[in-house]
Amino acid sequence: MTDSQQPPSKSRRAGRSRRQRRPNPAAGGRPNTGRLRAIKLPQPPGRSKSPNNAATGMFGDMVDPSRHVRRTRRNSRTGWPPEPKSSLLPKLPKPLIYGIRLLIIGLGVAAIAGTVLSVLTPTNQPFANGTAAETQSTVTAEDAVEDNVMPRTHELSELKTRLVELQELIPELAPSIYVFDLDTGNYVDISGTAAISAASTIKLPILVAFFKAVDEGKITVDQAMAIQSSQIVGGSGDMQTQPPGTRYTALEVATQMIINSDNTATNMMIDLLGGAAVLNQQFTDWGLSATVLNNPLPDLEGTNTTSTRDLVRMFAHLHQGEIVSLRSRDRMMNILQRTYNKNLLPTGVEETTVSYNKTGDIGSILGDVALMDLSNGKRYAIATLVQRPDNDGRARELIRRISQTVYQTMNNAIPVIKPGDPTPETVSPEAPQPDSSTPEPAPAE
Repeated sequence: MTDSQQPPSKSRRAGRSRRQRRPNPAAGGRPNTGRLRAIKLPQPPGRSKSPNNAATGMFGDMVDPSRHVRRTRRNSRTGWPPEPKSSLLPKLPKPLIYGIRLLIIGLGVAAIAGTVLSVLTPTNQPFANGTAAETQSTVTAEDAVEDNVMPRTHELSELKTRLVELQELIPELAPSIYVFDLDTGNYVDISGTAAISAASTIKLPILVAFFKAVDEGKITVDQAMAIQSSQIVGGSGDMQTQPPGTRYTALEVATQMIINSDNTATNMMIDLLGGAAVLNQQFTDWGLSATVLNNPLPDLEGTNTTSTRDLVRMFAHLHQGEIVSLRSRDRMMNILQRTYNKNLLPTGVEETTVSYNKTGDIGSILGDVALMDLSNGKRYAIATLVQRPDNDGRARELIRRISQTVYQTMNNAIPVIKPGDPTPETVSPEAPQPDSSTPEPAPAE
């Protein structure tokens, strides 16, 4: 066998197989990670290709890629991220840093909120600027505007003391009392602003709302109304005995609501005037801060509320000719004068006094509100609501005594001089004076 026919040696076959397995970079294969090959770079223009260049040698125009690999590996040993440069300030603990950040954020939010509020707040607000004295004067002026209906002068302290003594006689009862002199502005306030169950006294502002609607042309007094089955309820009144569909005029319904305290008539009137929401808005407009209609009558649970001051305020409106016309006011006063129940406040005054009142009576509350027109020309409004144990009859007697005590004070406010009685100016100085030693007769009670 000749040399050309000899099989290749083992070393030559291994070299050939390695050359066959070497991937081609131009074909997208992976580069050989084993032996590094020199890559010939293009020669820059103007550079000679002298083979005798001693500086470059035979491989002077070749770049050894192993240098680039070593340089990359050397650079990869550097840590990331780089360490921060040392600072002159001491390193603060993390909780303190977080606290400072929150403080800065809070200051920023406060500044933004203050700017927004300064923009939204009107410049004419009375409390925006000014001293405490200016603020107090503003509050006083607002109170004066609010009390234009009832301009109070001073409280009758002696009368208030006597009324409190009556209350202490029966500690189980808790009366709320408000008295207002419509001529002078003198008043007595004993828990007058407290919101208490109204019972049927809430029918007074409902009556005012009815005549206000009449004055505005929304309702006519002869307008026909038919009883609905949902409006028929028990309690006081006779209209509950009538079948559904029975027709009445609006004035008849309003009259029965007051003189007979008819609950069915009251529910008919509430529906006629637009419901509880409409009425409550009117009550607020009139300054009745505690008067709220929550449920239809009879409301034995006492969810409808009012205050003695609110009830007196209604009579003050009528006295000043506000809310309704004079003609409607006369009709209202005529209805209030004809109420059947005159057993509470009217029993504490003389028969010569004309009373216009509306009572309220449920198990936990007994009350009455009245305008008293005295024979001496004085007019005052009084309201009392007594919270009591279930149907405690002593509340009735307490209201009578309260009315009597107030009447005695108001009746003596203006002395009555009968014709023929000598006045201080007509008494002669030479007239004989009674002997001081002679005892005077005790005044009749």
